[in-house]
Amino acid sequence: MGYSRRLNESFLRADKNQHRLEEADVRFKELQNAYEVLGDKHERAWYDSHRDAILRSGETHQAGGDGGVTPGQRPSDELDPFQYFSTACYSGYNDGSKGFYTVYSTVFKKLAEEERQAAAAQSDQQDKDTASNLPAFGSSCLAGPQVAAFYSVWLNYTTVKDFAWADKYNPAAAPNRKVRRLMEEDNKKERKSMKRIHNDAVRELVAFVRKRDKRLAAHQAEEAKRRMEKEEQDKLR
Repeated sequence: MGYSRRLNESFLRADKNQHRLEEADVRFKELQNAYEVLGDKHERAWYDSHRDAILRSGETHQAGGDGGVTPGQRPSDELDPFQYFSTACYSGYNDGSKGFYTVYSTVFKKLAEEERQAAAAQSDQQDKDTASNLPAFGSSCLAGPQVAAFYSVWLNYTTVKDFAWADKYNPAAAPNRKVRRLMEEDNKKERKSMKRIHNDAVRELVAFVRKRDKRLAAHQAEEAKRRMEKEEQDKLR
């Protein structure tokens, strides 16, 4: 971390870069994020295996297609979890417009809303109940037990979305029944693959946020203190 700080300071000291303070700040955050990732074996391995998706984050997914088939397209308003695997996407652990709690509160609110909309279009009541009960991330003032409850639910997140936008082919354009069946099978595989990728990405994002959430650290410290006090009281009995 010391190296990245020195690099950032040297960038700021250069006379020719005095007008690029904002760029320097972004650069420092990127370096800081890189050092944090390198220091965590699990995060480093996950980043390495999802590097392309993270670099492409924010782009609209455009599925393949041939034979005049109109390719599927990811909805432009659908949240891409890969955009938020960086400390550069927030500024400070506060409730400001760019603060950690505001940014991720917005992220999880959007994810929950997408689940509710997807569940509303389905008949499975369990999916509807699950989607409607996804807890909110909350602000910096959210009570410890509620913070713990949030992570308990979201770490086991499973989407109810069907990912129809990932279809590679339009079965209606098939020349015969056999080709249509093959198209449908390929589309089903694409949907299943995208669903798995999305579930993994959201769960990993939850773990990424959890590791950096100051509220949880405070709650865990309080719980540890409470356990120690109870143990001391038990010894005196």
